[in-house]
Amino acid sequence: MTSPNPDHMIEYCDDVLPHMLTTACGVDRDLASRSGQDILPGPKRWPPMPPHDQDVLITPFVKEVFDHKPLDTPLDLKTKVTLVVRNSLLEQAHHNGQLTSGITTATEYAAGPLSHFLAARRRNPVDYQGPNPFTGLPARYPRAWACLHALTEAFTDGGRRPLRLPTAPIPGLPTGDEIATAPPANRDDTTMVFGAIDPRFDQHLMDLLGKATGGNFVACTSALSRHSRNSQKLHHILEFLLAHHATILTTNYLIRPT
Repeated sequence: MTSPNPDHMIEYCDDVLPHMLTTACGVDRDLASRSGQDILPGPKRWPPMPPHDQDVLITPFVKEVFDHKPLDTPLDLKTKVTLVVRNSLLEQAHHNGQLTSGITTATEYAAGPLSHFLAARRRNPVDYQGPNPFTGLPARYPRAWACLHALTEAFTDGGRRPLRLPTAPIPGLPTGDEIATAPPANRDDTTMVFGAIDPRFDQHLMDLLGKATGGNFVACTSALSRHSRNSQKLHHILEFLLAHHATILTTNYLIRPT
């Protein structure tokens, strides 16, 4: 049995992905190269948490990746690919229109290399010292973490789970640089095109959070990840909604405190 080789992920970022983006997807060579280098720190940031805590991190994103190829790839690996590979300049290129349907193939192709990298890190952990969007979430967003913890158990075992929220300060609405101001994407002022990993809050999200402060609010969305693929931002949104006793309804779940 061969040992996992983290160099496969480095090769994917340095050579395989840039070549795929330029030759198959028509992406500018400079952007293709920068995308690969932007992805490379992602796997290093994946925290050496207990397996269940890692499941809590990936649970909000499971619905959008279940049909990603290869179909026999473990669901948790597909989700980690989305979190640590797609959440990069790849997503920005997709948002800007330079990379369309090819983004799915580009991320799916990362499953094997990422599997090697994460397995190697489990055998030889490395203490990553740079900024990390995956650490500190339970302390900063305790209600959101408790919610996703219960959701993980419901997803794994089925049925219902009690949601008992911890006592914590009530978060305020985002302010200042946390808010994005952008022109509407169409003439009737009803649509804003927004990057999925942008940490800022657009007017649609601000309106959503504002409605929650009035009480008896139901936030409806097809999946939690539709609010954001940025883990910090998604936890912020959940923390705010739960702190104001909102009910959250998705395609698969009804979330409300007991």
